Amino acid sequence: CKRRVAKSTSKDGRSSGAEARKLMKDLVRLMNNCEYSDPIVEFVDCLCVKFDFEGAQTKLAECENLLKTDFFLCKRTALFMEEARVFVFENYCRIHDKVDLSVLATKLAMDQEAAEHWIVDLIRNALLDAKIDSEKGCVVMGPGADSRSVYEQVMGKTRDLNLRSASLAQNLKNFVADVKKQTAKRERAAMEEE
Repeated sequence: CKRRVAKSTSKDGRSSGAEARKLMKDLVRLMNNCEYSDPIVEFVDCLCVKFDFEGAQTKLAECENLLKTDFFLCKRTALFMEEARVFVFENYCRIHDKVDLSVLATKLAMDQEAAEHWIVDLIRNALLDAKIDSEKGCVVMGPGADSRSVYEQVMGKTRDLNLRSASLAQNLKNFVADVKKQTAKRERAAMEEE
């Protein structure tokens, strides 16, 4: 497990969202086949298998304590905590369109002000399509965050593609008809002149 943590937190180990999800699926599958357990394994289990955000919050705090005292991973504690918070945040926001800042801060094992600054940084770095409503004290997920399933997204794009293709074909047909009319008109005009 320590190798997986080290790999997931290594700077050159950073990967795209799809690769990260694949790595997480591999980690969950590996965890299901082993008897070993520690706060990191339990954190991933709470978040990815049980979808227990309260349990994940508790385990995240335990992970921080464990990593700080681990000889091999102590230098990666801050990076692990950052990536774990992003992971919790992404999973939580998949379920909710609007999230109260105080609740989010609790889920991320941060105080509210630190959580707000952290989210602002995510928004600034274009890692998050959201805005903070300071009056209501909540994060509102942006309109670009598509909550439809992948199937619905593909079907919508396919439908749009079919409409655009039909429109393009009709425009091309009208253009060819206009060109033929103009050509026929010129030919008639040329014959009348002779």
